[in-house]
Amino acid sequence: MRVWSPVSVVLISAGFVFACSGDDDDSPPAPSHEGGMGGEGHGGDAGSGGDGLGGVALAARGKYLVEHVSVCTDCHTPRLETGAPDLTNYLAGADCFVDADPTDDNVGCLSTPNLTNHSTGLKNRTDEEIKDMFLEGMRPDGTALHPIMPYYSYGNMSEQDADAIVAYLRTVTGVDHQVQAAQVPFIVEKPATRVDLDQVPMPAQDSPSYDSAMRGRYLAAQAGACLECHTPSSPRGSAQPRDLTRAFWGGEEFQIGPSTVYSRNLTPHETGIGGWSKADIVKALKQGVDPDDHMLCPPMPAGPMGAYGGLTDEDAGDIAAYLLTLEPAENEVPLCMLGVPPGGGGEGGTGGAGGGGQGGQGDAP
Repeated sequence: MRVWSPVSVVLISAGFVFACSGDDDDSPPAPSHEGGMGGEGHGGDAGSGGDGLGGVALAARGKYLVEHVSVCTDCHTPRLETGAPDLTNYLAGADCFVDADPTDDNVGCLSTPNLTNHSTGLKNRTDEEIKDMFLEGMRPDGTALHPIMPYYSYGNMSEQDADAIVAYLRTVTGVDHQVQAAQVPFIVEKPATRVDLDQVPMPAQDSPSYDSAMRGRYLAAQAGACLECHTPSSPRGSAQPRDLTRAFWGGEEFQIGPSTVYSRNLTPHETGIGGWSKADIVKALKQGVDPDDHMLCPPMPAGPMGAYGGLTDEDAGDIAAYLLTLEPAENEVPLCMLGVPPGGGGEGGTGGAGGGGQGGQGDAP
């Protein structure tokens, strides 16, 4: 179960209300749509974003990944009381982003690292050291990151996309912010095992949407966080945090204030997104609502002010194409609507949790 700190819960919930308010004065930086997956030039099966991108284009691609695909900003940028991102501390890390024991100041706190170009962030780290952290889960000092940061999925992103993320982070203005060190139970001895892509569902090769679905698979399970939040946890002590035999089945728990929210079953079964069209999925990602216009629950970063609101239409469509190729799996998950307790929405409820779950380890990188 992901236990969000009281502050994080308030800000995430406030951010969701804010996201639907139509007031975008405090919106995040505008997305660089030219950094999206972009048609034929992705490079390889994984859709790496094109071959031989120049420095400016590479950084633009990295910005798009950081803000809208890998959703780094959701966890690494603190929020104002309104729920809007605090852009004066953009990517500067969030103190006690997750708190497993709010009653004890010495236990349970996990902050997200400062990713800006300051000595308390990434300024003194090499490109390889930065990539080792978000691809391998290893800090330069040899200690491991907690797998709430889904490096075990990101480790399968293309080399060019990893380089693009580093190129963009090098452009981020430095902020002096030393985050609090990780506390028990978020101190781990070794990193989690990288996702075995052979265990991630593949679209049928004769599928008419095969190429699009393959691009969506890359976005959902390698460069993005869909697999991480919508796949149940493995038994405690497992080297791989996610039970890949139930990939995208939903049911991962998120403690949001007094309520437990569950990530939605993303397979096309009646207990998941059965009956949803490709357009419905794109709408959910970019507008933050289900086919009946019920708002998705936090911490799903969807909607106009959420990270996924900035996905290109093509990328959102590719993710949708992939999800619709999954084998339908029966997994009844308690649903919720924003402002209604889980299960309280009946058939009108919408399973919304998921995504934006990559709070990194709490020490300075």
